[in-house]
Amino acid sequence: MAEKKFAGLNGPLESAELSADYDSAAVFERLRVGEKGVYFRDGLRTRCLLYSEIDRAFIRVQETRSRMCCGQANFNYFRVVFVHGGKEIADYMSEKEKEMDDALAAIAAHGVPTGFVKEEAAE
Repeated sequence: MAEKKFAGLNGPLESAELSADYDSAAVFERLRVGEKGVYFRDGLRTRCLLYSEIDRAFIRVQETRSRMCCGQANFNYFRVVFVHGGKEIADYMSEKEKEMDDALAAIAAHGVPTGFVKEEAAE
């Protein structure tokens, strides 16, 4: 089997170990949580974020209001956001809350702190 090429945080990643981890990873919609990292599609690339590169992960809820012929409707999108070095480095968006909650729990099981932390303003 050919090795799969991933877009990493610091450039391309390619190894048989990562390809095997991708294939055996738990699938939450199109977000995969493996033993070595998290994998998801970002445009035409498949991103790989290794757990050593993720300082924190959390879910951001985005509400979108739409005007329709019969009134207004609200749509919620759930984003799993990954943070490294105090900056948001990537996110994965879905309409399925339960899938994203389960994915965040699987990520937390690999030692990644989860939850939103409000940054205090420097005085």
